[in-house]
Amino acid sequence: MSLKHGILGLLTYGSMTGYELMKIFNESLTFFWNAQTSQIYRELDILEKKGWVNSEHILQEDKPNKKVLTISDEGKAELVHWLNGHAAKDMMKIRDGMTMRVFFGSEGDNDALKRELMEYRCINEHFLNSLKHTENELDHREQFVGKSGEKIYWLMGIKRGYKTAKSNIEWVDECLELLENMKGE
Repeated sequence: MSLKHGILGLLTYGSMTGYELMKIFNESLTFFWNAQTSQIYRELDILEKKGWVNSEHILQEDKPNKKVLTISDEGKAELVHWLNGHAAKDMMKIRDGMTMRVFFGSEGDNDALKRELMEYRCINEHFLNSLKHTENELDHREQFVGKSGEKIYWLMGIKRGYKTAKSNIEWVDECLELLENMKGE
């Protein structure tokens, strides 16, 4: 996935400002794609230059002016092309800093590694709770975007998140057990 396609996908739900887009991004896509606010705004500028997003400047009297973004026909075509054109093998390009840290852990401090593993476990537990909260709001979110039938696709993404977080927690527990057993050798 690329950030630009995530943004285009969100804009299929309707026109929105950069702020609204960032808020929805953080409430939905952040479960499987991290991006900083600056990255999203930079990508919006690129999308507009490509003609995939149109903007309208709205003048307001009592508030700052705002820029409302809308996906163009070309942007929709790009999103559909991307959705229909990816191979599963392209998704296996993995970058996992935590596993890299563990892999070379013999060069570091095992107590520091244990602390890091426990923190990683806590982060994944928090992630599970966030997913549960989001799943409980899917009906409301579907009504909000006004597109029925979206919930099933969102649920598939949430289920992937559940599997990933649970697997990460199990992996941490196994790593900690291996480190403990190492002491006894």
